[in-house]
Amino acid sequence: MRPTIISVVIPLLVSAALTPAAAQPVAPISLTASDGTGLRLVALDVRGVLEAPLAFTELRMSFENPEDRVIEGRFRITLPPAAAISRFAMKVGGHWQEGEVVERQRARQVYEDFLHRRQDPALLEQEAGNEFSARVFPIPARGLKELILSYSHALPRSADPYVVPLRGLPEIATLDVRLLLGEKPLEADAASNLGGSASDRRVIRLHKEDWTPTQDFEVAQDYAGERAGLRSDNLVVVRVAPAVESAPQEISGLYVLFDSSASRALGFASQLALLERLLGELSAATPVGVAAFDQEVTPIYDGPAGGFGERPLRRLRDHQALGASDLHRALRWLAGQLGEGGRQGLTLRSTRVLVITDGIVTAGQSEGKALREAVRALGDAGVRRLDVLAVGGLRDHAVLRQLVSGNLASDGQVIDGAAPLDEISRRLTRASRSGIEVSVRGAAWVWPQVLDGVQPGDEVLVYADLPASQPLGLALDGRPVDLGGRELERVKRPLLERAWVQARIDRLLHLRETRFAGDPDVRRALQLEVTQLSVENRVLSPYTAFLVLETEWDYARYQLDRRALADILTVGPAGLEVVHRTPPPPPPREKRAAIREEELLDVTARADSGAEAVPAFEPLEFEAEFGEPETSAPATTTAYAPSPSVAAPPPPAEIGAEVQEVYEEIVVGADRARPPSDEIDEEEEEEEEEGEWEEGKPSDPYSGRFAEVMRHLADDRVGKALDLAESWRSEAPGDVLALVALGEACEARGDRRRAARAYGSLIDLFPARADLRRYAGERLERLAEDAGVGLAADSYEKAVAQRPDHPSGHRLLAWALYKTGRTEAAFEVLERALRERYPEGRFRGVRQILQEDLGLMAAVWLRAEPALRTDVLRRLRAAGARLEQKPSLRFVLTWETDANDVDLHVYDGRGAHAYYDRRSLPSGGELYADVTTGYGPECLTIRRPFAQRAYPYRLRAHYYRRGPMGYGMGTIQILDHDGRGKLRIEDRPFVVMIDGAYVELGTVKKSTLGPFEED
Repeated sequence: MRPTIISVVIPLLVSAALTPAAAQPVAPISLTASDGTGLRLVALDVRGVLEAPLAFTELRMSFENPEDRVIEGRFRITLPPAAAISRFAMKVGGHWQEGEVVERQRARQVYEDFLHRRQDPALLEQEAGNEFSARVFPIPARGLKELILSYSHALPRSADPYVVPLRGLPEIATLDVRLLLGEKPLEADAASNLGGSASDRRVIRLHKEDWTPTQDFEVAQDYAGERAGLRSDNLVVVRVAPAVESAPQEISGLYVLFDSSASRALGFASQLALLERLLGELSAATPVGVAAFDQEVTPIYDGPAGGFGERPLRRLRDHQALGASDLHRALRWLAGQLGEGGRQGLTLRSTRVLVITDGIVTAGQSEGKALREAVRALGDAGVRRLDVLAVGGLRDHAVLRQLVSGNLASDGQVIDGAAPLDEISRRLTRASRSGIEVSVRGAAWVWPQVLDGVQPGDEVLVYADLPASQPLGLALDGRPVDLGGRELERVKRPLLERAWVQARIDRLLHLRETRFAGDPDVRRALQLEVTQLSVENRVLSPYTAFLVLETEWDYARYQLDRRALADILTVGPAGLEVVHRTPPPPPPREKRAAIREEELLDVTARADSGAEAVPAFEPLEFEAEFGEPETSAPATTTAYAPSPSVAAPPPPAEIGAEVQEVYEEIVVGADRARPPSDEIDEEEEEEEEEGEWEEGKPSDPYSGRFAEVMRHLADDRVGKALDLAESWRSEAPGDVLALVALGEACEARGDRRRAARAYGSLIDLFPARADLRRYAGERLERLAEDAGVGLAADSYEKAVAQRPDHPSGHRLLAWALYKTGRTEAAFEVLERALRERYPEGRFRGVRQILQEDLGLMAAVWLRAEPALRTDVLRRLRAAGARLEQKPSLRFVLTWETDANDVDLHVYDGRGAHAYYDRRSLPSGGELYADVTTGYGPECLTIRRPFAQRAYPYRLRAHYYRRGPMGYGMGTIQILDHDGRGKLRIEDRPFVVMIDGAYVELGTVKKSTLGPFEED
């Protein structure tokens, strides 16, 4: 029988508390359009089960689109540390479509392919630490987008409350919370006359309307004090407090590395106050050093703790939170300062280092092995212990734990920055014990196997695979653990199973980053094992993503297995419920025919584009896979944006009017509803071209506050522009355009260092977005070698790792490496780019562009090392490229927005105009292809000697179709080659915000193979 639920509405602030906090928070849940438009969270329904020491939470969210257009949105959510997402669903056509866990790279490729088919995809990924993000499309005009996300997480300490993050959310129209606490069996007489069982379960309910949360929802787990852990058959989790002695470890000298990267902006003031209070706890004579670190390191203070006051605090405040986070660089810098030949100061007597950070490493070396080696270098400089004060809502605990254990003479602590000051001080001044072996008699495996950094009073969770008939025999360092009479609570399997799978994943990830960090083959094998566990058990990992497609047939199209479906865990009226799923029926005959027709169209489009006619996703042989269907259904078909020689297919019959409009813009509009050039009157064309450049009639590509900043800069009011950008960025530290505006204003003022930190902030705030990583690099490159090319190359390298199927990433990385003097590495990047397989129909003309890039790189390389000519020419032939031995001038346009159309327009000094419909300049110059589906690249090449070129060349980018993506960002790269290996490159990044607008990219007046002259 179903358990009896005794509903108890417990007064808030007694057992369930809405807890306040001091710092200005980041909204834990948001859905924002790519142009910064925030969607209102109109309803949040929280359903939770607290089965200590585990918890499960299901969030049902409704967002409202305030715009009169269909948009793509970016959903972001911050979850409790070590949370494991097990469900992501989106309402499509009135029903819930469940996401499937898919290998991450494949999920990204399928999402973008599906997006270009104008259908309803969503993609959820781990962003950084405990933050997750999802791309969601389409969000209907003036309509709702409904999502479900559920996750489980562990509560290692009995004092840890169950928390639903709410603080920082804007006003919510309706908030409902329903939390069921753990079950306790009732007396036998509570059962029915037919037997069965009953349970006493408290229920906490909360309802708010038109409420702006200033507190999180918290519930203590003190009701579970009588239980030691949970068990279901062979699955066990037990909470244990290791018995360790308390030993003092005083601070005789301390150096603080203070995270000042962009992700710390909202909590920066409280972080400063915490630093001041913490140093105030030390003896006034204790040597103290403080340095801020982001993408660079800035020393702030060196002296006695008693002298740390308003002046260094003001320096930190003025420094602000900007830039990417390069923790490895900070650790290596400090090792150099404290070692032989380093700076002679009071901190030379420092034996302790404290890192105040969130652990989100976004620049430089971020692998655990490199970070541990950097900590060990501190040990060589005399540091005996390193501790981390973890601050902010976003944290990467895996990185932080690796920093404090097993590297120095004494292990340190990862301390919660939100803890009371006396607890922080106690942990910093007490020794830790490490190397405590964990064993469970008869268990197939145990996690963790060793406990490090343990202090008195610490509690940990131990997971084990123990035969159902075997009693728990837990030992630490070979000594049996007395559970004090507490028992393991027998529970149903689903929640414990997910926590158990997460523990197995954590164990494999730990092995990958520690014991096998230097063995790439084993690391790959462990990654594959993590991916398999994640997919089979529906638990998200760093190597997988949740992918939502529109119908069962769409999963079949991409050969995503839906026949061995993991069950879905949800929260019902009586607690946790399992939704058992069955394999979908085979696609009807008409659907199979439609899919085949669509695949054929894709291959045809690819062949017409000149690309290799091999589909990225092989068409399915449905008969072999499914057999004959029992029923049939009407066929619906959509397709890629076709090449000009292929007629646009009809849109799907079931899409709404808003999506129909977007479909026509992107797919049908790709054919360019404009008469061909031979039907245009030449006089009208000349008048149009002259009018476009007529003074006083420029096309304004900007809107809003960004337009205001740019107008001030155009009128040489740099101070006003900077004030406006500073104010904007202060109000919205995560706004992409606010950071770009700040960088533009700082550049105009000549503050290139601060401009680089503004652009580096894009990397820090969006580390998992290859598009914004590339755009940050494009901006950094414009600052030249002294301010950002190295960081740009690092950002491009990470973007390529995230999205190897985006050719612009490979190009940008190669030319950034060339600028840093790594020509051979740049050549290898382009070789790999030409071996990469790109989605058919997406990047027309890209193979020619990459082959010419390789030919140019070979010319530059051979100019420096002519003895390598035979080998380089052999490699060129293997890649289908040839050595560039004649002068050329190339304009290459890329943009960082998907599913939209930006066009390159080039005007020569004789009044001719090249663009998508007229691809040649009579004076010499050819535009290769017209990319209408996002990202580019588009290239125009002029193969004329310097004296025969029609200077000046004027450059424009036209936002032909914005589509659902909002503003566009990108760069035009100018490559001038003398034909003998001497090359000049210039980058001109841009922003364009208005549909149909032009953005001016300046002129190239002549070729000196020095700086280009520009208006």
